[in-house]
Amino acid sequence: MIDIFCQIQKDKLVPASREYADELKAYQHNQIVRCKITGTRKQRSVQQNKWVHAMFRYVAANTDDLEWNTPEAVKYMVKRTMNFFDYVGIEGEQVFFKLRSFAFDRMEHNEANIRYEDCKNICAKHLGVDPEILEAKAKEACMTREEWAEAKREA
Repeated sequence: MIDIFCQIQKDKLVPASREYADELKAYQHNQIVRCKITGTRKQRSVQQNKWVHAMFRYVAANTDDLEWNTPEAVKYMVKRTMNFFDYVGIEGEQVFFKLRSFAFDRMEHNEANIRYEDCKNICAKHLGVDPEILEAKAKEACMTREEWAEAKREA
């Protein structure tokens, strides 16, 4: 059993991120699966979560810095830069950080807005690009086929 987040788009359940879509690959195409559906507390999380993870992927793909060269490493470095942790532990001469989660059930809507804006600014600064350009790249990476077709029609 897997637990993923989906978004309803035109009467279809669509995975909320590439990571969730990858988890679905454990099942065969057109296989009927059993689902239990519950709503999330705030609608904001699905789209914002997609964008922030797309930013992490974009930064990782466009840096030579070994501490920022995977999406997971970018996420870790952003959280460290934001001081986004629950506690710090010290054992001998080593310092340990218990980083907080960006998960749906861990942040309220207003805090998520602030944190995701911080993520965008930190990632943009690391790449040396304008934060709005980075956000546009992340949103572009998250567009559905229908959104791409609509954008082409408008251009």
